Amino acid sequence: MFRKSYPLIYPQGVSSKIFTPMNINFYLKNYINKEGKSPIYMYITSGGKRERIPMDIFIKPADWDNSKRRAKPKSENSETINLLLDQAYTKVSDIRVHYRLSKMHLSIDKLIDEFKNLTPNHDFISFMKHHTENLILRPSSYKKHLSEIKKLEEFKKFIPFSEITMEFVNNYRGFLVNKKKNAPTTIAFSLKTILKYIRAAKKQGIFLNLDPSDIKPGSTKGNRVNLTLEEVDRLKSYYESGFIKPHHRLTLGYFLFSCYTSLRISDVKNLKRDDLTGDTIMYTSTKTRNNHTIILNKTAKKIVEENEDLFAKWTSDQKMNKALKEIANICSIKKKVHFHVARHSFATNFLRKGGKIEDLQVIMDHSDIQTTMVYVHIVRAESVKSIYLMDE
Repeated sequence: MFRKSYPLIYPQGVSSKIFTPMNINFYLKNYINKEGKSPIYMYITSGGKRERIPMDIFIKPADWDNSKRRAKPKSENSETINLLLDQAYTKVSDIRVHYRLSKMHLSIDKLIDEFKNLTPNHDFISFMKHHTENLILRPSSYKKHLSEIKKLEEFKKFIPFSEITMEFVNNYRGFLVNKKKNAPTTIAFSLKTILKYIRAAKKQGIFLNLDPSDIKPGSTKGNRVNLTLEEVDRLKSYYESGFIKPHHRLTLGYFLFSCYTSLRISDVKNLKRDDLTGDTIMYTSTKTRNNHTIILNKTAKKIVEENEDLFAKWTSDQKMNKALKEIANICSIKKKVHFHVARHSFATNFLRKGGKIEDLQVIMDHSDIQTTMVYVHIVRAESVKSIYLMDE
């Protein structure tokens, strides 16, 4: 309840003079609907100006205590109504404290906008939505950011910046582990995305109750699952067989094409059959935005020629990854196969066949050779394990 007000203690260096005093209260409007109830409004008064916000809460006039500005005890829905009013008042108080701590001027109009989540300086989720719309993102990245915001809203719909603490971060991590059942790399990506917005808020002068550098998202690299040359041949045999299931053919065709060209699924989807008539593929990478050219080898050409639906028909990423799991099971491949495994398989098999690391960097469009070196380490680790051949 807010029946008694207390003076705010300002942090060192923050002056109360830059803030406009405000009075917040609840009133019953002099109007009765067909159900015999009147609407409750929040009134905000400051510097001779008064604004009101409809609470979308209705109560019978006889059940309203005009002195306490609350529903009378034991009246109809009194506990629920008083709880909603307390929550509204707490939200206003949080907004005012946040602006004080951030040393930002808060007008009545600004307060109302913040209360209605129309502006992004108090509610973290509103800030994320606003910031996302103003970022220059690739369509795929934009979609991922929106997905992360939706996931955070599932955890908690309203998150004042004052609640962004290490305890909040740890609780959200627990939510991703226990409720969402996310993998460590997925969790790391979620926390990395949140951290990006927290840093953006700090740059804009928004007060935070934590140091962004204390947040450690973890690695988003994960294990680079790859298929051996023999496993890719097994898939190719299934693709060329007469007993392949019809709904597997399109997915496996795209997957094998990536296994022999290194293209990401986003780049594969941007190609048309007309783009594959020559000996080279020229495209703009969806990830790096670089213009890129690779040679189209004979195996990749044959894969396309054997299926007229390739680069003419498409299916969703979700359906493709589901089909790939089925295909891996049929081909006795005991690995977690998804579409990006094809790109990893190209890289490792290129090196297994004696390809040069410098050439692989160019083919895969890596700006930093250290990124390409990851595949060298994978192949070398396999070579070291070959010492067990001496046991046979």
